[in-house]
Amino acid sequence: MFNPGDVPPLEDIILTIAGKTIGTAGNYVVWSGQPKAGKSTYLSATIASAFLPAYQDSFGIKLKPPEDRPIVAYFDTESSRYDFHRQMVRIKTLGNLEKYPNTLDAFNTREDGPGKIRALIRHYLDITPKCSVLVVDGFLDLCLNYNDEVETRKLTNWFKLITKQYNILLIGVLHLSKGQGETLGHLGSNTDRWAQSTLIVEKNKEARQFVLKPKFLRSSDDFEPIAIFNYDGKWQQIPYEMTVQQTFKVKK
Repeated sequence: MFNPGDVPPLEDIILTIAGKTIGTAGNYVVWSGQPKAGKSTYLSATIASAFLPAYQDSFGIKLKPPEDRPIVAYFDTESSRYDFHRQMVRIKTLGNLEKYPNTLDAFNTREDGPGKIRALIRHYLDITPKCSVLVVDGFLDLCLNYNDEVETRKLTNWFKLITKQYNILLIGVLHLSKGQGETLGHLGSNTDRWAQSTLIVEKNKEARQFVLKPKFLRSSDDFEPIAIFNYDGKWQQIPYEMTVQQTFKVKK
């Protein structure tokens, strides 16, 4: 019941892109895209941005946990041991880190089933009250059937429960369907409905870009698409839909 005397604290804005509010404490955000479209790269940049100086972002992305709860937790449910290590190295590189910070906890749960992964997450949040950001790559591994209406609704309710109970920002990765390009199955329909933001990562083969676009933003206006490409082993941001050759001409 509404209590007029119970005034909540100011909203904790934790994730911004191009200065737009994307994610706040008590909500969840979805990163979506086709396989190999660049989701992991943008996810690495997002996590890495938490460890850059306050004035510095990563390709326009800035993750800023509250000072009294600075821990970011990363649960990788998909990668092999090698790919998980490569992802961690990329976070370290993009964050300009000499060593991994003690405010980043990372886990690989590829061999575990949906129920066990959810239990591990709950246990971690119970024993880590200073965690304010939980990243899960990916959401598909938190359920058995992403097209089951009941199971996916229960999972979405679970997202709403843990984000409220632990006052965290949950960032999750979800694939797009190959046909219509929508977030996958009933799980995607449910997450889109209650997510604070849904973002799309696309691969532009002609321009050699990984592109980040807004799909649904409930707390701000859309931001302009962000494009990055890898040149000589280093990720760089370039104007959207400008080819690498055109970019070099502009620089010259």
